[in-house]
Amino acid sequence: MVGETTMNQRNGSPTAPPNGSTSPPNEVAQDVGDLTRDVMSLAELQFELFGNDCREGLKGLLPPCALLLLAGLVAAGTVPVVLICIAELLAQAAGLSRAAAFSIAALGGFIAVAALGVVGWYRIRGVGRVFQRSREELTRNMTWIKNALKRPAPSEAESPRDR
Repeated sequence: MVGETTMNQRNGSPTAPPNGSTSPPNEVAQDVGDLTRDVMSLAELQFELFGNDCREGLKGLLPPCALLLLAGLVAAGTVPVVLICIAELLAQAAGLSRAAAFSIAALGGFIAVAALGVVGWYRIRGVGRVFQRSREELTRNMTWIKNALKRPAPSEAESPRDR
């Protein structure tokens, strides 16, 4: 009809991209695809690093556990024959009563157990540091992902219609 305006069915978007470049939806899809691929690569590397740290941690965990097991065995048995021999030797050589000699031998056994236990405990506490690399790398990766997801705000000179 005369005097009526025809409706634009394109919703303001150009029909063909300028200069033969890809259209904005295709650019966004490509950017999202690239970002997804990068995030997946980072995740794979992060899990690989975590696995390596777990293996390294297990190697560091075995000696302290062995020390603690040894301390437990010594504490449970207190090496009875050796301690009895020491107590009898103290009773005969030093002229102590049997009760005093056996008490000194038992105290010596408990000191040995405590020493082994303390060494094992301090060595086991240091094993947790093995995951420090994984924590640091995860922090860096998360920072990179956050920065990659941030898009710079369009400048005022560039309006959505200009694109």
